[in-house]
Order: sequence, then structure tokens, then C-alpha cells
Amino acid sequence: MLREFALDPIGTVSIEETSSKNLLKLSTRTYWQRVWPAGLGLAAYIIEHFGRDGLRGRQVLDLGCGVGLIGIVCGRLGAHVTFLDREAGALATVRRNCLRNGLGPAQTIGGDWNHGGHRLEPGAYDVVVGGDVVYDDLEWPAISSGLMRTLRRDGVALLADPGWVAEAKLRATFRRSGFAVSKNRSTVSWPPWRTTHLQRKAINIYTLRRAPHAP
Repeated sequence: MLREFALDPIGTVSIEETSSKNLLKLSTRTYWQRVWPAGLGLAAYIIEHFGRDGLRGRQVLDLGCGVGLIGIVCGRLGAHVTFLDREAGALATVRRNCLRNGLGPAQTIGGDWNHGGHRLEPGAYDVVVGGDVVYDDLEWPAISSGLMRTLRRDGVALLADPGWVAEAKLRATFRRSGFAVSKNRSTVSWPPWRTTHLQRKAINIYTLRRAPHAP
């Protein structure tokens, strides 16, 4: 089904995703079929943080892109976006979503930060974005390695979490890999397609930059 997400000032973003009635059928291999609060919160934060022209002409990697909302928002802000996901179905959906949002053919790569990430050009990205990609702390070292490899020297990674992870442990893990870590918050009304019975959800946005001493 199609859902429309109102994200001022860029307007409405139309996203193909699974319907609410199918939520209980989702598994860890099919969570990509849905926009989740962390993804919406990160999309809103990117618009607020960078503004309408702050990403124009910049290279962005949407890490574990799912249906592509975050990367599409970056594209609507003028970025050149590469979408990375391990699920072929996710990348097929991203290609359709990019076209329906006026972005033209999507640049997609199959794989994750462990498998497929090696096909990403080293040091190619100004910004790497990821919504709900840090839920498993066993993957943090691999994500750190992937970010260190793909980010430009002055690049930034923005990783969103709905409050599930242990903040101190996350900070320590990424700092050991050579990143300075800071945190901001974005608040979303959920579910965004309703007008009543909404919940306010706080989303943690972790900003990672290479520490001065990092190689």
C-alpha cells in the first residue's frame, strides 16, 4: 500500500510499504517492509538540521535502507543517494519509491555493512544515514568498520534509535573505533497517518564523526 508522509518544508513523500494488518507477519528478514518511528524521526531531523540546500550535491549512503524514506528525503534535499540493503525486495521497492517521488532511477547496492559494503567506494560519502540499524550490539563493530571505510575524512554518520539500545555501551563501542559521538533528539507523532490517538515518540539521533586522532 501507499502511505503519504508530510515532511515540511519538502512536502509529501509517498512510500510503498506493507499494510498495518500485516505487521504481525513480519520477521527480522521482512522488517524492511515498513517505515518505523526511528526512520521517520531521522528523516525529520535531517530536514531540520541540513535545511533545504544543506545536502545539495553531496554524496549520501542510506545504510540498511528498507523502503527508502530517509534516503528519498535526502534526495529531495538535493543529495546524490546510494541505497544499501541486504534484501533484494527492499531495493526493488526503493527503486519504485524513488520514481514516484520524482528522483529518477535509484542507485542501489545489495548487501549490508558485512556483505556488499565492500562494493562501496572507500571514502566516497559525505553523509551516511541509518534508521534502526543499531538494534543489535553484536553488529556495532562491523558497522563502525563500514563507516570508517566509507565516510570521507570530514564526513558524518547519523544513526537513529527509538531508545532500545544502551547509550553508554554504544558510545564506548564507536569511540573505540575512532569516532566522536554526540546525541540529539527528534520527536515524532505516531502513527503519522492518523489524526487522533497519536503517541509522541522520542527518537535518539547519534552523530558520529572521526575523532581528531583517528587514522
